[in-house]
Amino acid sequence: MPIDLNRFIATFFDEAKEHLETIEEQAMALGSGRDDEETLNSIFRAAHSIKGGSGTFGFTQLSEATHEIETLFDGLRKGKGRADAATVRLVLDCCDVFKSHVARLKAGERGNDPAMEALRERLTSPRAAEAPKEEKFGFFDDPMAAQKAEPEPKNPGRRKEDRKEEKFGFFDSDPASPAEQNRRRGDTSSIRVGVDKIDRIVNLVGELVIAQAMVQQSVATQGSKADERLAHSVATLDRNTRELQQAVMSIRMMPMEFVFSRFPRLVYDVSAKLNKKVHLRTQGHETELDKELIEQLVDPLTHVVRNAIDHGIESPVERVKAGKPEAGTIVMRATHRGGSVVIVVSDDGRGLDRDRIVAKARELGIPADDSWTDAQAWGLIFEAGFTTAKEVTALSGRGVGMDVVRRNITHMGGTVSVSSVKGEGTTITLQVPLTLAVLDGMIVGVGDEQYIVPLEFVAEAFKPAPGDIRSIVGQPSLVAVRGEHLPIVRLDHLVQLDRHGAPAGEPICLVVEVDSRRAALLVDQLIGQQQLVVKSLDSNLHSVPGVAGATILGDGRVSLILDVSTFTRSTAARATARTAA
Repeated sequence: MPIDLNRFIATFFDEAKEHLETIEEQAMALGSGRDDEETLNSIFRAAHSIKGGSGTFGFTQLSEATHEIETLFDGLRKGKGRADAATVRLVLDCCDVFKSHVARLKAGERGNDPAMEALRERLTSPRAAEAPKEEKFGFFDDPMAAQKAEPEPKNPGRRKEDRKEEKFGFFDSDPASPAEQNRRRGDTSSIRVGVDKIDRIVNLVGELVIAQAMVQQSVATQGSKADERLAHSVATLDRNTRELQQAVMSIRMMPMEFVFSRFPRLVYDVSAKLNKKVHLRTQGHETELDKELIEQLVDPLTHVVRNAIDHGIESPVERVKAGKPEAGTIVMRATHRGGSVVIVVSDDGRGLDRDRIVAKARELGIPADDSWTDAQAWGLIFEAGFTTAKEVTALSGRGVGMDVVRRNITHMGGTVSVSSVKGEGTTITLQVPLTLAVLDGMIVGVGDEQYIVPLEFVAEAFKPAPGDIRSIVGQPSLVAVRGEHLPIVRLDHLVQLDRHGAPAGEPICLVVEVDSRRAALLVDQLIGQQQLVVKSLDSNLHSVPGVAGATILGDGRVSLILDVSTFTRSTAARATARTAA
């Protein structure tokens, strides 16, 4: 009975992606001078696996090209030549073309790929005329030269002796190093599960948590009338539900290694374009984050790293003149902090020039004041359209990079901060929640309504004395907090609450802080803190300005989660405009 190979194709594409990541990662190791036997073996094995699998499914172009890469590294690991910069560049170019080709195959395109054809010609074409016949690449001797004296079949590597070991090449039995196996597959008991299945389980558990909270609140309202056994059962249900929720959420957690592994190649390419020398160091690979956030972090971090190389790291000549090493260093570090993950990107470059930034902001019509703190001045680099580049290049000059960083991180419910010392370097800190599915929130009341303020933005809460509040045009505008006057945001005005003339009573101030901007949120009452299941308005209704999402409280009511960053930033902008006027 013939085997239906179509059901294995999805697995092949997944593993091909992993093997290409391995090749790229190990090629970067070659570029840093680590051409040890295990590095060469890792690249050979990955190419061998892709070749076998692609041959099985009839992906001839991919099979033939990876055979050439396999041949090259088989020679290198046998000591015939040494890997150099040209080797690294060739392998990285191959990875780019292979990724694009695999994407075409995955989309169902089975026709001839011109890019693969060009790559194949590049891999097989002889070098300069003076090169010996047996030298296939100028930097090593071809170990297959003797075998190629006899005519080969059109599809190299598919000879009779090869087919036996490559029946399912993507399940490669060639023994990989323990470290590589762990990175690619985890332990032997792991399985592949579709993300949609995991998301469905997360959603169902979220609904279970909400239902459990409703049951608990119903029992609590009965007071002494509640049956003791029922109360005990509800408490047990609460504990088990929370443990189940944590266990399910952990399934979606992925290590930051999946983000960091993309950046050696980025640094290599960008620094080469700018003729700079840059070392990249990464720390905290094991720090875990929700898969959804892992994917959303790549774009803002890419802008941050490119910006650090382009604007931060000086040219080798400049660095030597400044008494620095010729090569600059960028460090990416991830750590857990409470219910958040903090990603720090620092460089040892020229640092930010405060005077130049403030002058450029004024030139662009962005409010800026000489009395601002450094933190306020550094915040200007995140404004839309802001750039200090003198000309537009392929890498910078359009003023969209850092603006995208702040917008994306804010959308994730996170914050961005900057610190810099002129001549010594710049550090950009991104803080994002562990997951977007649950939230630790402060429940506040205004009128008869309840709203949620994400707890990570709340610095403190207090009842202001009448003398602490300054009014402008009859409205409370500033509140004194230990010598600092913070702009006031009235929640009743924010949600357009009509009190029908009823007095608001004694207000309570919540001091909130986002991106080094602080404001005082005026509410009627603090109801309590609670871990809440977040429901997206974008996917269930539509986006609402000033609202980050919604949740269902224990009494069944829907409560909106406030987008603290939006009103904090707009309040700070109005305060700046008043100061400038």
